Amino acid sequence: MENHSTLFTAGQFAKLHNINKRTLHYYDEIGLFSPLQKGENGYRYYTYLQSPTLEMILAFRELGMSIEVISDYMKNPSVFTLSQLIDTKTQEIDEKIRQLKEIRNLFMKKKDMLQLSQKLDLSTIEIVEYPEEYLLLSRSITGTYDLEDYAVLLEHMNELQPHRLFNKSYGSMIAVENVMEDNMEDYYCFFTKVETCKNKSDYFLKPKGSYIRTFFKGSWDDLPLAYERIKAFAEEKGLSLHGYAFEEGINEMAISSMDEYVTQITILCK
Repeated sequence: MENHSTLFTAGQFAKLHNINKRTLHYYDEIGLFSPLQKGENGYRYYTYLQSPTLEMILAFRELGMSIEVISDYMKNPSVFTLSQLIDTKTQEIDEKIRQLKEIRNLFMKKKDMLQLSQKLDLSTIEIVEYPEEYLLLSRSITGTYDLEDYAVLLEHMNELQPHRLFNKSYGSMIAVENVMEDNMEDYYCFFTKVETCKNKSDYFLKPKGSYIRTFFKGSWDDLPLAYERIKAFAEEKGLSLHGYAFEEGINEMAISSMDEYVTQITILCK
C-alpha cells in the first residue's frame, strides 16, 4: 500500500487530479504550486500531502478566480481572507445567475416572436392591451437607414453590452404627427426594451394602454401601406392615435431577403 511519502512524477500526479501535466509545470514556473522536490534529471516529484493544496487551487480556478488572486491568498491564508473571497464570488455568481435568467427570458421572447411570424395573419389589425415598458433610446435618426443611421445603430448596440441587439427587443420610432402627415422619412430614433432599469429617468416610458397593432411583410420602403391601413382602421373605430408608432422586426435573424421581413407596428390609441 502506498504511503504519504510516495513520490509521483508530474504526469502521475496530474492524472490523479484529472488535469494536464502542463498545468503543473505552469503552476511551478509562476511559483503558485511547486513539487516537493526536483530530481537531478529535472523531473518534478509530488506527494499525496500536496493534494489538498492543489485541489484548493483547482477549485478556486473553477470558480473563476485569477491566478493573481489565488497566489495572494496562498501567501497569506486566513479565515477572514477566505470569507472575503467566498463573499465576492457569491456576489459574482448571483449576478451571473441574474444575467443568465435575463438572457433566457430574452431568448424566449425572441422565439415567441419568430413563432408568431410563422402563423400570423398579415391582414389582421387589432387593438391589444400593453403594460408600460421602459425603452433605451438612441440619438436621432432619419429613418432612411443610410450610413448615418447605421452608425447610430452601432452606437446604440454598444450601449447595450453585454447582450447586444440579438438578444433584445428593439426597433424604431416615428412620431404620430409624421404618420398622419405621411412624412415617413423623418423618424425619431431606435429603441430597445429593457427588463430592469435602476434610474428610470434615463429611459423613455412607453405608456400602458390600448394599442392598434398590425403586421407588415416586405421591404421598409412599403411600410406606408401598413400605416394607411392603421389610419383607416382608427377612423372607422372613431379612435385617435397618440405619441409614437413603434416598429419592431420580429424575424430579422431568420430571413434571406427583405421580402420576408415581418414588421410589427403598434400605436397608442384612445
